[in-house]
Amino acid sequence: MPAKNNHSELLPSPWVYHSLFWLAYYIFAALISFSIHHIVDPRFNWQLLTLLPPDMALVYLHLFLLRRFLLNKRNIAGYILLILAGMSLIAFVNISVHGFYARHGSPYYASSGTYTTSNFSAQILNCIYLLGLATAAKFTKDWMLQKQQLQEIAKTQVATELAFLRSQIQPHFFFNTLNNLYSLTLQRSDRAPDVVLKLSSVMSYMLYESGAPLVPLEKEISNLENYMALEHLRFGGRLSLSFEKKGAMESVCIPPLLLMVFVENSFKHGMSQIAGQGCIHLLLKVDPGELTFHIDNPVGNGQPQEKAGIGLKNAIRRLDLLYGSTYRLDLREAEHTFYVTLKIPLP
Repeated sequence: MPAKNNHSELLPSPWVYHSLFWLAYYIFAALISFSIHHIVDPRFNWQLLTLLPPDMALVYLHLFLLRRFLLNKRNIAGYILLILAGMSLIAFVNISVHGFYARHGSPYYASSGTYTTSNFSAQILNCIYLLGLATAAKFTKDWMLQKQQLQEIAKTQVATELAFLRSQIQPHFFFNTLNNLYSLTLQRSDRAPDVVLKLSSVMSYMLYESGAPLVPLEKEISNLENYMALEHLRFGGRLSLSFEKKGAMESVCIPPLLLMVFVENSFKHGMSQIAGQGCIHLLLKVDPGELTFHIDNPVGNGQPQEKAGIGLKNAIRRLDLLYGSTYRLDLREAEHTFYVTLKIPLP
């Protein structure tokens, strides 16, 4: 079942935020009463708790009006009139409740339970403070939600693009290899069965291994060697091929098919473009925290290799998505030789 990208999965339930907000508001009011007025009577805390419903009604009226009138319809005048009416009503209710407690023996509300201008002003100021606090909490929560949604969208886009780039490697490679196999079958070459066997190994790796985010480096090396064996069969004696491996590779993992593009490119835009002898040299070195891959190949007289085909462009885009600014890739051509040096971080 596909994952649902909704509010409840990105952040906790809204009820959690609302409960935490009102709990913090109540505790803050109780602490203020204790620190300023030194009130320790448990009855006062229960009475303070009964004053929360009017405050809650005002806050939710504010949030409803804020969304309905101010943000959606830009009706600022309507919002101001309704919220002023709401604050006046809540001020009247709170003063009435204070008066009720004062008449029933509570000394803490004796001065705030009468309908005076100063009491109304104090209640209105308290309402403004509460609404400002609630608005700040709402916008903070909305910002957190939007940030997580953008992160989820970015992750989805990166995963989709990586899958697309990786899928482009496979048909690109198979197209070239099948062309090679076709040429050998036309020549009725005895090497054709070897090509089929090697191609089967490469296909198995691409079908069953390359879907994972990371694969053991040793498997990636084995796949590269199978691929190079295919190309060596095609070019025969005019190709000199060497592959050096240095460092401990047993526990190293890398993204699948990450190096294949550079190797394939060295044959397609290197050996295929020259008529005589050619040498391709590979070096794979594992150091603590870093993997270095180097390959150099001859360059023909045609288009510069770094500008040819989609292979290198896809490889660079994939490296950008996987490693950001933490990798180094050097592509250069000198003296009829194309050099590629890639350094990627290892966990």
